Amino acid sequence: MQECSVYCCSLSSFLFHQQLMALRISMKNNIIIRKAKLIDSPIIFSMAYELAKMQELLPRFCLTETGLNKMITDPSEATQTIVAEKDGEVAAFAMYTFLQNNRLYHDGYAMYIDELYVLPKHRNHGIGKGMFQYIGKLALEQNCNRLEWWVEQNNEGAFAFYERMGARALTEFMTFRLQKPALETFVTHP
Repeated sequence: MQECSVYCCSLSSFLFHQQLMALRISMKNNIIIRKAKLIDSPIIFSMAYELAKMQELLPRFCLTETGLNKMITDPSEATQTIVAEKDGEVAAFAMYTFLQNNRLYHDGYAMYIDELYVLPKHRNHGIGKGMFQYIGKLALEQNCNRLEWWVEQNNEGAFAFYERMGARALTEFMTFRLQKPALETFVTHP
């Protein structure tokens, strides 16, 4: 799940996301992928809640309807939200962030997929793949050299899906985190 964090957003990514407001991608089977609108907020919130529940992360679920509304309507937000519609019904959502960081081992920028969820009744119709392609196209347009995301270690179905796409699991790194209570303790006790 996405942590409650603050991201930085540059003017170039702000202008880029402004241009995307009208961008829509049509796929087979009456599927349209587009930027989320405020009217989509209740179903996105519901799907985000279901995703947290599925991942057994409800105790850490920190998204609020107000926060989601701001993410959807404020073009200066670094994390952007898209939806996939099938036959006029929102069937999936994804959140992604353009990372303008140069690292020692990666030359260039990255696009990070924060969340991606497809309603169970709409799975296996190409929606997840289409959303990855949509975000991947945005990444290439922003000169990103990679698209990254996290996956639960026990999600074997997702592993197989990602490997079919050509992605590889990074086994050489492990994520460490100081969650807020531990972070507060760490910085206040020498």
